[in-house]
Amino acid sequence: MTKIFGIYPTDRQESITFLNRINTYLCRKLDNQWHCYKIKYSNADHESCIKKAIDSNAKFILFMGHGRSDCLFGSCNKKSQDFIAEDAVIENPEFYRNEHFIHSDNISKFKGKIFFSLSCLSNRNDTKSLARSAINNGVISFVGFGDIPTDYIVGKNIPLKAIAIYKGIISKVIKISISISIQNNYTVEEMVSLIKVLTTKEIQKIILSPYKNRHKEIIVKNLFLFKQEIMIFGNRYERLLYE
Repeated sequence: MTKIFGIYPTDRQESITFLNRINTYLCRKLDNQWHCYKIKYSNADHESCIKKAIDSNAKFILFMGHGRSDCLFGSCNKKSQDFIAEDAVIENPEFYRNEHFIHSDNISKFKGKIFFSLSCLSNRNDTKSLARSAINNGVISFVGFGDIPTDYIVGKNIPLKAIAIYKGIISKVIKISISISIQNNYTVEEMVSLIKVLTTKEIQKIILSPYKNRHKEIIVKNLFLFKQEIMIFGNRYERLLYE
């Protein structure tokens, strides 16, 4: 029986492919308790994903992908560009891009569930934020994150090597934390506390490592921000599984 439902948009631009490590780990550890829906390049498949998530027995929904404070993005193909007409996108999956997948108008479909949004800026709490809209529309608990650097951005001064190490640590922390939390039916707060503890341990490993790493400082800084910026909205004492 599915106890945790994963929503995983396909991103051929490769900045979130590292999140598949979470999927493969949970497949191994949780077996049929975990289901991951990898979304194809079509509006119909995005709608199908939401329907299957809400129809599933899972109380816990894990979104793994890109987004911003007011919505979560869907699948994106390599050839997608801003200037491509919408008709071309519909007719040719090579140009497909969905940047308005889960938002204030459909978040109510997840009413009665716990929504874990492993996505940039999903921790915002303002009148237009998805987190606030989720709770106002019946989502029991919503877990959001701050800025998660997954690709090189001009002006941010985070080298690609540092980003690669950072992403490896993030995926490790999340997959272990969720696996343990599901197996022990933790509360939302206990799960988030475990994420923070494991992140702190990874920070300590980097600081105390005898090996030279010229990116040590920037990696530690971003890991610290990662754990500090996790926010819980709604009921933090809700258990992850149905009793």
